[in-house]
Amino acid sequence: MRKPYDKKRMGKFIGWGGEHFVFAYDNDKVIKFSLHVWLSGQSAVEKIKTDYAAGQRYFTPYLLPTEILTYNNSRACVDIQPKIQCRFLEKKDLSNPLIKEQFSDIMSRCQKMERETGWVFDLFGREGLFRFRPQLISNILVTPEDKLILIDFTLLHLNKVKMRELPIWLLMQWAKRRQKKLLSNFIH
Repeated sequence: MRKPYDKKRMGKFIGWGGEHFVFAYDNDKVIKFSLHVWLSGQSAVEKIKTDYAAGQRYFTPYLLPTEILTYNNSRACVDIQPKIQCRFLEKKDLSNPLIKEQFSDIMSRCQKMERETGWVFDLFGREGLFRFRPQLISNILVTPEDKLILIDFTLLHLNKVKMRELPIWLLMQWAKRRQKKLLSNFIH
């Protein structure tokens, strides 16, 4: 099957997040390729779609619009998003009342989602979780207008754990515990 994106529209490599390789796409977008999809195929594609649907249900005002394009009989996908200016949320940003209010709203939404579904949103990501004393949350970003935005919405949850996904599942279990501990540093 033909890929649903145009390689000629892809630009330079922008960066690597915890799970994605990100490239420029046209002048105003980015295209993201998931490492989990590369490893697990269809189950990872389904997870991405489920995660994003949960994001839309609970975090619509903060979620960056994302087009998920599947191909290879739903065994592969890419995400296309608007290209935005942003930076990681830092603890010191919470002294800004506008940012603090949005952060509190996001935390309330996280708690509501966890109560209703048992799912936990990966707030800290690779940049936040793997620091000794993290002062940032890398999956909540701040725009130049002090608006908080979620460019990735990944749940720390797998429906079924395939043998090849066992390392991902173990990482998610560790991330849930670490995130809970780290959040107390931001909330109090």
